Amino acid sequence: MSNKPWNQEELDYLESKWGEISIPGIAKKLNRSIDAVKCMAFRTGLTRHIHSGEYITLNQLMKALGRGSVHTYTLISWVENRGLPIKLKRSVNKKFRVIFLSDFWKWAKVNRKFINFAKFDENMLGEEPNWVKEQRKADIMFAAYKNTPWTKEEDDLLRFLLNSYSNSYRDISVRLKRTEGALKRRMITLKIKQRPLKADNHTPWTFEETKTLTELLDKGYKAEVIAEYIDRSASAIKGKIERMQKTA
Repeated sequence: MSNKPWNQEELDYLESKWGEISIPGIAKKLNRSIDAVKCMAFRTGLTRHIHSGEYITLNQLMKALGRGSVHTYTLISWVENRGLPIKLKRSVNKKFRVIFLSDFWKWAKVNRKFINFAKFDENMLGEEPNWVKEQRKADIMFAAYKNTPWTKEEDDLLRFLLNSYSNSYRDISVRLKRTEGALKRRMITLKIKQRPLKADNHTPWTFEETKTLTELLDKGYKAEVIAEYIDRSASAIKGKIERMQKTA
């Protein structure tokens, strides 16, 4: 960690992010120790930070994950249904829902497919476990597939690609950057009768394909992204995953 004098850019960052992200996150960004950040905050007159350096408020965690403020959905889906380990802390005469960072990372590893790390800036909460980097890469690749409303240009291109009778679901998915499921739903909405070329799903999976699938699945990659590494459709990959899970 650096012990050089603070410059104005660092001081501006400290002031702008104080109370917004965790102290470990600020320390990581500035390449300074947590104690150095706390000391400078005290010297510059910043008010007490709810983040002790060991924990973060639930509200700030949701913001860090790109989900905004805490809602009833968060408490039910994240806390009640998935067991996010929050605790109550008192500050003066207020209570805050907090989660210790060590507890969060243990929980996050188990629930990694539920979290969208594409919206989670690197080191926002300080030092990250090694597996987070790979998960963020997987989520960023999946985020490249659009979920925005379809445009007329996309609808026209979809019709053109289907009418050519030379493209599979995978081909069209790559061209439009839409998931295969999104293509199927759009064809139903537009009442398009043409269908893509059928993939040869009867070709046995090779040992290398299965090994690659297993490795990428363990790292948190979704079927549409795995298809970029294996010459199979996302539907075929999902089917293979289901069969593997049934025999596990």
